Amino acid sequence: MTDRRIQLAVVFLGAVAAGICSGLFGIGGGLVLTPMLVFLSGYGQHRAQGTSLVALVPPTGLFAFLAYYHAGDVSIRTGLLLMPGALLGGWMGGKLAESLAPRRMRKIFAAALLLVGAWQVISGLSG
Repeated sequence: MTDRRIQLAVVFLGAVAAGICSGLFGIGGGLVLTPMLVFLSGYGQHRAQGTSLVALVPPTGLFAFLAYYHAGDVSIRTGLLLMPGALLGGWMGGKLAESLAPRRMRKIFAAALLLVGAWQVISGLSG
């Protein structure tokens, strides 16, 4: 198998893992796809984050939503109330990300992952 085919296979398997994480935990792009695209595909931080959004938001978000909806685990009212803020925040976050240098962006990304991970560990141990 050529190096390009191996790389494509790794990207595909990473996307499968990201989809599973997205459906299971409500995350995926930031935790799986973005680091994979940076480290295995050589993408810059900004390009990796933008690319992961293309892959996850429309298709995976829809199918994960449908699975949770059919299980009765969705509050449509709350979701609709979250939409305007998430849309505005997504636009603002994208603009902010583009204004940051790639190295700084990676540090912020790593800090966010570390904080969320620490919070999950602490809340998991206390509950």
